[in-house]
Amino acid sequence: MKILYLSSHSILEWDEVSLLTELDDTLPEAEKLNIEVFSCGAYANPTQSGDFMRSVIPKGRFYPELYDLYMQCDKNNLHPDLIAWADVILSMHNAVVPGDKHLQPWIANNWKKFKDANKKVVWRSIGQGTIQLEEELKLYRDKGMSIVRHSPLEEKIPRFAGVDAMIRFCKDSEEFNGWTGDKLQVITTAQSFKQRGDHLGYSVFDRVTANFQRKVYGPENEDLGLVCGGRVSYQHLKNELKENRVFFYFGTKPVPYTLSIIEAMLTGIPVVAVGPQLRGDNQSPYNWPNYEVPNIISNGVNGYISDNMNELSGYIDLLMKDKETAQRIGDAGRATAIKLFGKTQRMQEWIAFLKKI
Repeated sequence: MKILYLSSHSILEWDEVSLLTELDDTLPEAEKLNIEVFSCGAYANPTQSGDFMRSVIPKGRFYPELYDLYMQCDKNNLHPDLIAWADVILSMHNAVVPGDKHLQPWIANNWKKFKDANKKVVWRSIGQGTIQLEEELKLYRDKGMSIVRHSPLEEKIPRFAGVDAMIRFCKDSEEFNGWTGDKLQVITTAQSFKQRGDHLGYSVFDRVTANFQRKVYGPENEDLGLVCGGRVSYQHLKNELKENRVFFYFGTKPVPYTLSIIEAMLTGIPVVAVGPQLRGDNQSPYNWPNYEVPNIISNGVNGYISDNMNELSGYIDLLMKDKETAQRIGDAGRATAIKLFGKTQRMQEWIAFLKKI
């Protein structure tokens, strides 16, 4: 099975292309899918690092002839020979450029070529759902496109276009582990945190963590002054998750959950998260339930969650002072994350889906 993967998010690309290239290793010889993947994205050459935050695709294969074809086109108008190579076109949700006629131009602009070549087409959600997007997806699902969702909450989006598989994002639980929490600091990750404001919950973070040593890791945060931890390497980030005492989580509206909470919980750092009201769940323009963390974190069991900022500060204070409680919470959070976001189960889900299509 040859998969042409269209990427809009380099970290997700690394995660899922890595996973896809490892699926056959889990199958007996008679059941192997003989998967080959070429990614139109940061990892078009998977033997080279395509992103500051990641290294090479461990089992990635470089296809020089496909790479040359990709360099002659873009994802809005794919080279016919790229399409001809593939059995399956797997496209992430892609961001709309102002002026685009379609919300998913990679699908819309190439659809005739996909169908003329009799290719299977799969759309992969990444959390930026809207009513208008669902309406456009339905047009193509009715014409044979399959849809893979990343959260069951997507069913709450008005005019939901349907689902053919629900496969969560995932991480390797052996790679993210080993929390020690000896650094008495609360951390979070965000890009352009202050500039994007309430979309990422900057004002909530600023108030809740004001009395604690704190750092924000991610690019374009120089306006945070001493709180800015900067853009750090993949290994550096994993070390910060291991060493710091608390991870604060707000997420990105309207995404049900993000990669950062997966990485934090798998590592075992205790998570303190805002509740749905404080985050603004079910408020315009995303007026449907779109925050899954209240279904993931049970307060005081595998993390802390509250709509009261004073309570959130109190939970951070407790975790700073009580290492035993922090360890218990972090261990329970890691167990939850392995169940929901562990790589092994997600690989089996991808295998089942690919066999079905």
